[in-house]
Amino acid sequence: MRLRFIAGAAAVATLAGLAAPVAAQPGGVSTPCSIDQNNPKELAAQVFKLTQARSATGDQRRKLLSEIAKELDTKPERFAKNPAGYNSVLTQMLTIWGNEPTMVVTPVTRGQLGFVTNPAEPYDVMQELDKGFKAMAAAAPSCAEEIEGGRQNEVWLANVRAALDAQGAGKMDSAEYYAKRSMVMTGKNPYPHYVLANVANARNDQKGAVLHWGHVVQYAGTDTTYRDLKHNSQYYMGMTQLELAAAASGADQQQLAKEAAATLKTVMEEQPENPDAANIMRARADALTFAKDTAAIPGVYAPLLAAPEKHPDLLLTMAGVIATQLNRSDDALKLFEGASAQNVAARDALRNVAATYYGKDNFTKMFEPTRKLVEIDPNNYEAWMLFAYASQGMARGAKVAAEKKAWTDSLVKYQTYADGLPVKVDVATFTRGKDNVSLQLTLEQVAAAGGTHTVEVEFVDAKGGVIAKATESSGPMKAGEKKSVTLKATGTNIAGFRYKALK
Repeated sequence: MRLRFIAGAAAVATLAGLAAPVAAQPGGVSTPCSIDQNNPKELAAQVFKLTQARSATGDQRRKLLSEIAKELDTKPERFAKNPAGYNSVLTQMLTIWGNEPTMVVTPVTRGQLGFVTNPAEPYDVMQELDKGFKAMAAAAPSCAEEIEGGRQNEVWLANVRAALDAQGAGKMDSAEYYAKRSMVMTGKNPYPHYVLANVANARNDQKGAVLHWGHVVQYAGTDTTYRDLKHNSQYYMGMTQLELAAAASGADQQQLAKEAAATLKTVMEEQPENPDAANIMRARADALTFAKDTAAIPGVYAPLLAAPEKHPDLLLTMAGVIATQLNRSDDALKLFEGASAQNVAARDALRNVAATYYGKDNFTKMFEPTRKLVEIDPNNYEAWMLFAYASQGMARGAKVAAEKKAWTDSLVKYQTYADGLPVKVDVATFTRGKDNVSLQLTLEQVAAAGGTHTVEVEFVDAKGGVIAKATESSGPMKAGEKKSVTLKATGTNIAGFRYKALK
């Protein structure tokens, strides 16, 4: 009887989608290759003991494994005519031994595993497994694919787990050790490279981190099991490449920037729903700037410009900022207006629509977006000054003295109102999560009388409907004093905010 060699017949453990296939075992689904584990008869007996060892536990399992090791080590010339079968049994035995609880971290000797020759000699299970798989592949080249799959076994998995655990605990030396140990078995799995990338990054070795993140992307391929791992690595890789480019100069900077731009382009294409999509777009435009390829930057936001209604307001707003920096005001205006159409509470988009019209000397159209802006952000000095700038522009263009005076009076009115705000408010940060938001406002007490201010915020959806409310007190404030208040809320589809004017 000839035994079919099985690789990947069962998943013995999982870790965030990580699976370890079992090496050659009796039974199972047949594969194109076959390895004879029954010749000579002494080898067949060890196959039977392997079956027993797999179902045994504790001392009984260790006893069976020691017996197998002793038999394989006694008169090895008996197995010389069947190196594939011998090494198949050897690697299976070592895989079970290597999965013993202390085997990953404790050095062993040959004698501890049951070998009878040179019992005091140190024995590295991982290295010996590697030798066994290589010898098996040399003896049975038609089984190369199955043998390669068998390398991702329990011993390999134990070392990967140890690497990930050490990384999670901040023990980077140990994480590196176990990741590299696992790669003795195979360097073609993304997890060890992900660990090594994070180790390199923690040590400020950006080039090393980029190298290993690149390997993660390469070895993850199109396997959806590794989707999140691949996407994270692409993101970190592109951002780190950009940092390297920013720190370089000349031809080196251009080359690094081209690599960063290419990586970030892939991130944008493969991860359109990435919550950091706006910053990724910004980074890609920066990379093209460093690469001295500014002509390609409009292509970064071209899909948004072609169909703004199909894209979220945050992405459209960032695209508009990029277009503004390129002095492409028509592009910027379409993108900003697209953002404000998508989200009536898109504060930055509204402000940029008004500012873009100002830059185009189209002062009449500044008033509507500015009106919407101050409804959202009524104590913002710059928001009210947009009315003043619009009035000033209208006054400059007036042909009739009475009209000029009216617009000049309007300018004075709005500037006086802005200067007279008792409390000025600046939006420090507004973070939109999937089901929660955080708003940080900076309050500046202007009125000499001072006071305590209660900030009342409504968090709204893209159409202005209220989803949640929050209130926070500034505490007593003196004239000229600044304080920050943070307001948080939970709820899905929160797209913006508005607060009640502070008196």
